[in-house]
Amino acid sequence: MKYPSLIAAAVALVAAPFAFAEAKAYENVNYAGKGAGVTVTFVFASGYPEASKLTITTTGKPMKFRYNSDADEAGKMHFVPATGDAKAEVILKMGSYDDPAAKVEGTYTAGGKDLTFTLTKSKK
Repeated sequence: MKYPSLIAAAVALVAAPFAFAEAKAYENVNYAGKGAGVTVTFVFASGYPEASKLTITTTGKPMKFRYNSDADEAGKMHFVPATGDAKAEVILKMGSYDDPAAKVEGTYTAGGKDLTFTLTKSKK
């Protein structure tokens, strides 16, 4: 071979972007559902619950929630509003490190009212 260093340099340039690629440590599982007066979308980050996202729509205006690991208890995930100081909470009946279930039940509490809902796995 006349140009071994040139070939090695070309291979290194092509392979370099792949050498630094890092696999995601969790899998996103999408859920959607409705209850009496509430529509819910939930992206469960299986393996990294802090990356989970939940959105509640009650009167046409969506409200985003973030995972609250401080309030977690066995078999339940707690979510609080992502912004603002609204006195609202969502509790899902699933453990933060459980395998994704086909259905998840939950309760949205705001303004002294509890609205229950059921989520099912969705494609998106």
